Amino acid sequence: MTLLEWTPEKSTATEYLGKLLDRHNAGASESDIRMAFRDFLIRTGVAADESEISSETSPSADSALKVDLYIRNTYVEFKRGILTAGAVNPDHIAQLDEYIMESARAGAGIQNGILTDGKNYLKRSVGDRVSPLAAGGAHAVFSNPAQGRRLYEYLYDIIDTAASGLAPDKANLEKRLGMGSAAFQTAAALLSRAHSDNRDNPTVAVKRKLWKDLLQVALGEDSVDDSEDNDWLFVRHTYLTSLVAVIVQAALDIDVKESADNNPADLLTGETLRQKTWLKGIIESDLFTWPLEVDETEYLRTIAAQVAGFNWSQDSGELAATLYQSAIESDERKRMGEYYTPAWLADAMARELIADPANTRALDPACGSGAFIGAAVRHIIAHTGGLPPQERLAKLQENIVGIDLHPVAVQLAKATWVMSSRPAIQAARAAGGADEIVAPVYLGDSLQLRYDNSRLSAQGYIEIRTGETVDDAAGEIVFQAPLKLARQA
Repeated sequence: MTLLEWTPEKSTATEYLGKLLDRHNAGASESDIRMAFRDFLIRTGVAADESEISSETSPSADSALKVDLYIRNTYVEFKRGILTAGAVNPDHIAQLDEYIMESARAGAGIQNGILTDGKNYLKRSVGDRVSPLAAGGAHAVFSNPAQGRRLYEYLYDIIDTAASGLAPDKANLEKRLGMGSAAFQTAAALLSRAHSDNRDNPTVAVKRKLWKDLLQVALGEDSVDDSEDNDWLFVRHTYLTSLVAVIVQAALDIDVKESADNNPADLLTGETLRQKTWLKGIIESDLFTWPLEVDETEYLRTIAAQVAGFNWSQDSGELAATLYQSAIESDERKRMGEYYTPAWLADAMARELIADPANTRALDPACGSGAFIGAAVRHIIAHTGGLPPQERLAKLQENIVGIDLHPVAVQLAKATWVMSSRPAIQAARAAGGADEIVAPVYLGDSLQLRYDNSRLSAQGYIEIRTGETVDDAAGEIVFQAPLKLARQA
């Protein structure tokens, strides 16, 4: 059932909100208000039946705490007089936040909370107390029985229903996976806690430093630093890369919910993807797989549950840009100099510049999230329909190259290549398989060579100057890569 499908008689919502307000105004007990609220959920159809609602439930198996009411993904806590000087009492908020967070840690799937006295309502999400962007929240007031329909809509939007077959359009992606979504709030809260608890873990610290160094080269020295303020950006980048990894696998018919339950690490290392699709190097252990190092995989279940609700056989449009912009606010993108090319412009340029799609090689040396990569793929597919499937897929790997220094952008661009190339990938698989498939998108600096190419043929290796020093070494650290290896990217 969806909100648009439900058309109750106006009197139903009016009647049961009236009963709820009668108890509030009469100073009834929290238990009596809870019963009237329960009746509202059932009679208006927010709850399918009584079995969806539980009372006095614990947020985790070993907890002595009791939550007043539980329905689907939401806890509801009832308090007499939740307002203090016109604002919701912060002690009540802290109590509800603790319930939600304890449940998230236990993997119970609770994402939202509602604090109410039957008239005043405050929504909380699992990440509200850890996100510096989440305010305390203005509370909603339903003081007139005629507002019954509005209360129904308010509750329905919070108390999530099991979604399936969702179109991966901009509106649904933002609602279900963007910064305002319960999935984001839950995942970000768990990642924030994991990073805070393991900030001094050597592996986590090294990966965060690599992330910072890459962004400073890509976006400028002032873009990020070691401050805790930028931990929030690191967490969101981790969320984004994990999210696109799960989406790519779901789009290629992998059961991501099953993987998240039984082999969550495989979602981040790409092991299942390699076994089932021959895709290599799309998803792999990198600086954003640090949660695996500290045994934080619960956030993947939250992501997978939402991703599985989409119908990825449908066109996902500007997927990468939509996801990035939904998690990184416009002011932040502007400050870091991040701008995105619309798909229509990228498509127009691909048509103009790639006159012979089957034989022209195209390089985007600063590919970002892959707008031009996707446009080039679509252009080649549109003009190579007569080629055998494996040969057409080979064209997509050989004739397109993307490079970028931004570690998140590279992951997004790889996902863009896969999602755009999916028809060719699936056709090659249906035709009897394909050789190992590698997305031609690379993390690197296309404008700067850190090696002396005059000695390549003579010495047989590439000597890379890292710009780094250590206490026990004399001079700059130099890395030598055999030329034979370097030629096999």
